[in-house]
Amino acid sequence: MQRREFIAVGSAAAVASATQAFATQAFAEEAGSAKMEDMHPALYKELEKATIDCVATGNDCLRHCLGMFAMKDTSMAECADASLQLVAACNALASLAALNSTHAVALAKTVALICEDCKKQCDKFPKIAECVACGKACQKCAEECRKA
Repeated sequence: MQRREFIAVGSAAAVASATQAFATQAFAEEAGSAKMEDMHPALYKELEKATIDCVATGNDCLRHCLGMFAMKDTSMAECADASLQLVAACNALASLAALNSTHAVALAKTVALICEDCKKQCDKFPKIAECVACGKACQKCAEECRKA
């Protein structure tokens, strides 16, 4: 490519980029005071937040259970199983909720049951901070699932 061709291609790219920027700005101004983000609002924001919190606390609980297993204590095996299922289900629902999926509501019904089962396991260990936190997150998540 020769120097003149390089300059011509670069100029064309700059003009195209500027045109796109001006078009985006014009569209935003034409929409009035509405922001671009407001065009596609989250329908399940609270559900998404609750499921993300459930995943975090479920992972904490699972980490504790695995630590107990490492010490040859399997008394939390059912708790570990419930936490693992909780994390998997809530991860899936968080993704669907974030995308405003039409399937979020159907999955939320199942996730509510999984959250309730996990909370039952958490309630068996009231002196373990991870279990208490996970139980509270499960309860909140189940409530948000029922609202959906």
